[in-house]
Amino acid sequence: MSRWTPLLMDEASLGAMPGLPLDEVMQHAHLVAAQRLKPTELYERWERQQWSAVDIPLERDRENFDRLLPEGFRKVVSESIATFIIGEYTGLDMLGPIISGSPDERYSVFLGTQIADETRHTHLVFRLGEEILGMDADPGRMLAESWRLAAPAHRELSLLEAGIVRDLQHRPLDYRQWLRAVALFHLVTEGVLALVGQRVLVRALRDVDLLDGVKTAFTAMCRDESRHVGFGLHALRTGVLEGYHDDICEVLELAVPLALRIDQETSAGTNRDFRRMSLDILRRHLRLVGIDEKFQERLIADATGAARAGADAHPTSS
Repeated sequence: MSRWTPLLMDEASLGAMPGLPLDEVMQHAHLVAAQRLKPTELYERWERQQWSAVDIPLERDRENFDRLLPEGFRKVVSESIATFIIGEYTGLDMLGPIISGSPDERYSVFLGTQIADETRHTHLVFRLGEEILGMDADPGRMLAESWRLAAPAHRELSLLEAGIVRDLQHRPLDYRQWLRAVALFHLVTEGVLALVGQRVLVRALRDVDLLDGVKTAFTAMCRDESRHVGFGLHALRTGVLEGYHDDICEVLELAVPLALRIDQETSAGTNRDFRRMSLDILRRHLRLVGIDEKFQERLIADATGAARAGADAHPTSS
């Protein structure tokens, strides 16, 4: 028997990440969010949690992926990597206007660390695409290939993101518009989709000793995501206290149904456990931000119904 400690995930080296207890990975973002850390504290965590995307060995993973991994696992891994190739790269586009429109100097300092993280993540998922999936090494062609594998709702969410970012670029000092962008990117895209996607893969591979490099990659990104989400929740909680509750809710009404559809339009999304995971994470985040409880229940009920209808119209290819 070993004593439980929240430090396992916080202090783990890359080499230790494949062997971390599953609960450590699955609960880490909740533990960080519950601490309600301020941007300066999140920056200090970033300083202590550095890692290198080029130090993760993938040679054996590629051999095992091709020769030994069952077909069902290959599909989940392929979908996950393709989704993150799109998500991490487009995250760089989102963060530029978000840091330019930052309303606070301490926010800007933390957001600088997030841009560094997203750059590292992008390099890593490009490696995974090329070295694990055998995709074209050219980033432009790899993105196009990944885009063809994306769920229909993912494309719709990307268009919504592009519109909100474009509005922020036109009005970079508009705090209301900045909060809308943070609500979409930090709470929905990163706080629900990215966290669930990372957890889905780590959970699917927990008993498979064939892809330690992939497990290391997604566990390391999951730890970074905990900081990003913690920042977003802090910024949105502050926005709610300052009177911008309804502006944040307006974006959630647009984005949450798409996020739940993405969950259902992938192979992993057909598993009810993962749908419950998405809803559990969403509820936790909404409570921490201070979103009205009646709005939360209506949002989740409406979004769940809309997601089912949308998924029926665009069934998964599995």
